Amino acid sequence: MGDQSGKQITGFTWVSALVFVALLVLCVPLFIRMPLATDVVFYDLQAETALKGGTLYKDIFETNMPGIIWLHMLIRPLIGMSSDALRIVDLIIFSGSVLLLMCWDRRNQNSVSVMLWIGITLFAFYFSLSEWCHFQRDTLILLPALTALWLRRKQVDRILENQQAVSETAQSSVWGWAFLEGLCWATAFWIKPFVAVPALCVWFGSWFLMRQPRKLLVDLSGLLLGGLVLGAVGIIWLWQTGAWPWFYETFTEWNPEYVESRKTGWNTLRFAQFLYRFYPWFLLQLIAVPLALSTVWQCGKQWKQRRSTMQTGQRDSLLLSLMYLGWLFQSYAFQHLFDYVHPPSHLLAIVLTGSYLARRVQIKPLNLVWKTGMVLFVSMVVLTFPNFKPDRIRLWQTCVFHSSDLQLKAKLALMVQVDWEDLAAVRDFLAAQNLKDHELHCYNTTLIYLYPELSIAPATRFVFFDSTLIFCPSHREEILESVKTSPQKMIVTDLLESGFDRKTALAISQNSDQLTPPAYPVSLKGAYPWSQPVVFRAGRYLVHQVNRPLGDIFGRGFIPTEEQVQAFARRQKSKQEKRDSVPTPGK
Repeated sequence: MGDQSGKQITGFTWVSALVFVALLVLCVPLFIRMPLATDVVFYDLQAETALKGGTLYKDIFETNMPGIIWLHMLIRPLIGMSSDALRIVDLIIFSGSVLLLMCWDRRNQNSVSVMLWIGITLFAFYFSLSEWCHFQRDTLILLPALTALWLRRKQVDRILENQQAVSETAQSSVWGWAFLEGLCWATAFWIKPFVAVPALCVWFGSWFLMRQPRKLLVDLSGLLLGGLVLGAVGIIWLWQTGAWPWFYETFTEWNPEYVESRKTGWNTLRFAQFLYRFYPWFLLQLIAVPLALSTVWQCGKQWKQRRSTMQTGQRDSLLLSLMYLGWLFQSYAFQHLFDYVHPPSHLLAIVLTGSYLARRVQIKPLNLVWKTGMVLFVSMVVLTFPNFKPDRIRLWQTCVFHSSDLQLKAKLALMVQVDWEDLAAVRDFLAAQNLKDHELHCYNTTLIYLYPELSIAPATRFVFFDSTLIFCPSHREEILESVKTSPQKMIVTDLLESGFDRKTALAISQNSDQLTPPAYPVSLKGAYPWSQPVVFRAGRYLVHQVNRPLGDIFGRGFIPTEEQVQAFARRQKSKQEKRDSVPTPGK
């Protein structure tokens, strides 16, 4: 093995290593200084609430499993609340996943150069994604899931290499490693339960490979018990902290509606936008899916013909293919069309495609079609790679020698969810108001950054207020009641997220006394929060002073224009005039 490894260290290997290092040197500083996504800030708020004695699901409404909050509770006391520090942790966790993926196909005689280029491609993909995809649950659970996959591979090897062993020691070894694997899958499950789909695919694939009923039962019992033990630990924690009743209520009364709402997000326009953001990487799925299906098909044919045990390389390819197909299926079949859901399937597609090409080259040179396709794909990656753009390269030195601030985050953000400088102006205005906990209500999800910046707790438990209105409309009265009973004194709204386009949201009124844009519904009465007086404006952001009664929520929470309000008033007046013109019976 040492001689073989030595032969694989060629001049091309050193070139590959230099490219790898150069990519990291260029991209890591830029990555660390990027802003955090709203979801990540939301999990920080929940972790802080729990660490201060609050109750999850009760004090802050959450539709997801608590695993990601536990992770924040573990990390934040160690690293502080810096966004840069959390991004470093994200990079460390992602690097662990990359290492496992790079080395997965080693038994198929992948050279060191091939492994390095797979690593380069994996990192290049992750660095090309917007901040919406960083330190998110789907990519985080890839590390425990891949660890479980490696344990599964070792379990298959162990059982096949000791087919005749029925001793108590052999069975206890099978059970022990299965138990450890169950802990890994359960760790991922507590963060996002959809990982159960690829987990089942991998286990059924291993059952297909092993064909030993007795050891399979031992293996399954250890796997299930490992998962149940960690599941019980989590439930006990929820019970002891008082979160269990609220957790149960959320998952039985709120989540069915939240899951059902995913259908409205899957439309042609949003899917086209999703493909645009993942271009050209999504093209790899068009190659990886047939490759994975072909692998499963070939292994199935071999199993039917009852041939000898598969070679280790074949087994590895089958398990990874099943993992990939299961992950891809659950991401499209069960989840919302959110960008952060899909990086893991792309990462697995990169490894499947790269490993296939490496094996093919060992047999015969690539034909013209493959060579042309590779050149075109690499060209598209280089041309669209964000960190190769001059405006970002010019920020590299600043990122190396300075910590991130609002101006730097604004320049590095790849998905413009926030106008950082305007939000800073809102923060400064609110800081001068000396607000206390629960006296500020951020109406839109994009405004969540204000809570940690001002070090105050949200006005209601519905921190993602507008999103909750959209995804859980049947609970509208409960949501509105939480607003009416809160001690809020200030409301911040985001006109862009509330329905205005950017031009309308940023427009300036010719009336010097009007802070709001010309299209703002100034004549609208009794509609929360739009009827509340505006006392400060910075770009698309408005700060409202709370006057009671608060009023009711208009429609689905989006803002109408003044023209729409006037048109509605005219229709109502016309209807009233028609009713008044009808003679009253008996007169």
